Amino acid sequence: MFKRLVLILLFTPFLAFPQKEIPYQVGEYSAFDIFFGSIIVGHAELEIVEEKFIDSISTFHIVGKGKTAYFFDWFFKVRDVYETFLDTSTLLPIKFIRDINEGPYSKKQNYFFHHSDSVVKHNDTTYEISYNSQDMLSALFYARTFNKGEVKKKNSFFVPIFMDEENYFLEVTYLNNEVIETEFGKVDCLVFKPQMQEGRVFEDGEEMKIWISNDKNLLLVKVETKIWSGTIKAVLVDYKELKFPLSIIQ
Repeated sequence: MFKRLVLILLFTPFLAFPQKEIPYQVGEYSAFDIFFGSIIVGHAELEIVEEKFIDSISTFHIVGKGKTAYFFDWFFKVRDVYETFLDTSTLLPIKFIRDINEGPYSKKQNYFFHHSDSVVKHNDTTYEISYNSQDMLSALFYARTFNKGEVKKKNSFFVPIFMDEENYFLEVTYLNNEVIETEFGKVDCLVFKPQMQEGRVFEDGEEMKIWISNDKNLLLVKVETKIWSGTIKAVLVDYKELKFPLSIIQ
């Protein structure tokens, strides 16, 4: 339960209204500490590893990793890897790989997206998907191409996501702008509230918030959610090779 919340926090953000310029590049890297209350319980990282061709389609090969902190490995060791291959033209996923190891539990998934037919193929099974569906990692990078002006005009909007062999819709509400303290200084952020919807029934997540840098990078800076036993948050602690300088308020 705890691990799944953390991964959804990091890898399943919001819908985008496209802007002209892609705000990231090959080599971009960001790292996060994951807290439960004031205790660091895990770490996560995102990296655009390379530009790779799949069936003559140029893609960004993006890797996301999550793991428990060393001390918590003794109780419940987590080593998860997520990979997406994002079409550099359409910003839709072509391929998605999920390799998770959580204590005694492990699971591997390989999704192959065929958007022209609105299907995903996994092993020997074909699943129907919604128009322009994203996987749980590609959604973040697609979303970072949004037009900020258009987003602020909308009270809420939806993004289709295919996850765990099911179709979901993520409803996201723009709340406000907020300046937050980081290890790098003060950063002005756009704040969003996401809710996962399966059919017409919303999952838990009403208390979740996401902070995105209000600059050309639209970088994930912070995620926070409240659960029955406290608060989980993921906080940006390192970054490299951003396409644009991170805007720090002096």
